[in-house]
Amino acid sequence: MNTRIIRSTLTALARMGVAEVCVAAGARNAPLITALMESEGVKVWSFFEERCAAFFALGRIQADRQPVAVLTTSGTAAAELLPAVIEAHYQGLPLVLITADRPLRYRGSGAPQAIEQKDLFGSYVSACLDVADGNSLSWPTRLGSQPLHINVCLEEPLDNVQEGIDFLSHHSQRVPETAKAPVFMLSGEATAVVVCGLHPSDAREVAHVLARLGLPVIAEATSNLLGTWLDRPNLEHLLLPASEATFRALKIKQIIRIGGIPSFRWWRDLEDRPDVWVTNISHLTFSGLARTKNVQTLPWSALDSLALLNLVPARPGRDKLDVSRWLNKHPLSEPAWVREITAKFSAFDRVFIGNSLPIREMNLAMSCREQGVEFFANRGANGIDGIVSAWLGASASSRSSWLIIGDLSALYDLAAPWILPQLPQGNRRLVVINNGGGKIFSRVPGLRALSAPARRIVENHHRVSFEPWAQMWGMAYLRATEPGHLDDLPDGALLIEVIPDAMQTEAFYAAIAS
Repeated sequence: MNTRIIRSTLTALARMGVAEVCVAAGARNAPLITALMESEGVKVWSFFEERCAAFFALGRIQADRQPVAVLTTSGTAAAELLPAVIEAHYQGLPLVLITADRPLRYRGSGAPQAIEQKDLFGSYVSACLDVADGNSLSWPTRLGSQPLHINVCLEEPLDNVQEGIDFLSHHSQRVPETAKAPVFMLSGEATAVVVCGLHPSDAREVAHVLARLGLPVIAEATSNLLGTWLDRPNLEHLLLPASEATFRALKIKQIIRIGGIPSFRWWRDLEDRPDVWVTNISHLTFSGLARTKNVQTLPWSALDSLALLNLVPARPGRDKLDVSRWLNKHPLSEPAWVREITAKFSAFDRVFIGNSLPIREMNLAMSCREQGVEFFANRGANGIDGIVSAWLGASASSRSSWLIIGDLSALYDLAAPWILPQLPQGNRRLVVINNGGGKIFSRVPGLRALSAPARRIVENHHRVSFEPWAQMWGMAYLRATEPGHLDDLPDGALLIEVIPDAMQTEAFYAAIAS
């Protein structure tokens, strides 16, 4: 019985285009693992726990745009996938979740490792396929832009002599869907474009549209429009600094957002600005706003129609902020450190950015002008868990990669470097900006009035050093307290712990806010 179920599951995965499976092993999923190891045309990554496996799979999908599966055993092991499932849902990533389960009769019994796994991920997956002997099942032939849950019920004895399949022989060619031309409802008001969260291949398409529009463009690092690209038009004359000050300087009455949801505070404040028209063009259906007045969300195919429009560009109402002046004055502040780090990027590096302060400081202070540098981030739910694992997944198909994260994000994902020995050789630079806690909370207006004891709890103050973490996983280690320490970095896996100056950081933010 198990053999029929396992073969059917693997064949379905192959037909969906899955060619990589991240495995967190246990007794219940051992027959599936055996069949995978006997299969051809599939890459198996091995993990000792599930959360890292799932976020690593997300990184693989982000970088290569192909579906990846993660396989767990039964019980709470399946529940460990939930954070990555939520992130995949809001990023529109085809993550396939395969959870081994005990037979149907164990449900509701409280027997060991028999939780209610069916529909465990609720609305965050496109479907939950309950695979059991005797069930009639209609397998999907292709994956959309949402996670899929496959719950595989296996009988005992767990027969671990299984034959594999040839995944490549089952792969099918995807036929692109034709989308109807969308109807635009735009005002004649002053317009600016905000771009973020684009895969480099999407950014290439967007660059040609932006060049024809001629509107001011506020492009986050994750827009993949910055730097030099030989296959794209030059947008330098249209690009504006991705900062709150830019939004304050422009007289904007209409925004066209292309790609993901921006990280700016200004975007959140649009909730109370129904006078500002918002048009979203994305692969996803999320508007990123709760209000519906003067908000429309259009499919990606709307780009073609957008390029034909004549729109009024937003103009500056006051001078732009000279960020470089304050970076030079406060060279050991966190944003100045980000400028120093980004200046070390080489052509075609792959960069993963952490949430909270790192992504905002990257948008504010990035100095990279190298050719073909790619940027990624987990901006679906804006969380800080699993970021190291996602970066390592994205780095697997890159010769040189960087991760820039905060200290709490690193502490959330201490098990991530387990996968390092399985990765191809390459330079992997993990930069931890250690400011002793979650300092972004000191910049949230509603939290500034907290008492000192409450602030320490909210910011999670600590005195952790990350050198033992590097030693634990065999990474080289560098403690950086001045920019010169970033010169002549060694090859291979390297953890760089940056210690910014707290007083200079506060002075920098006070200066740009005034």
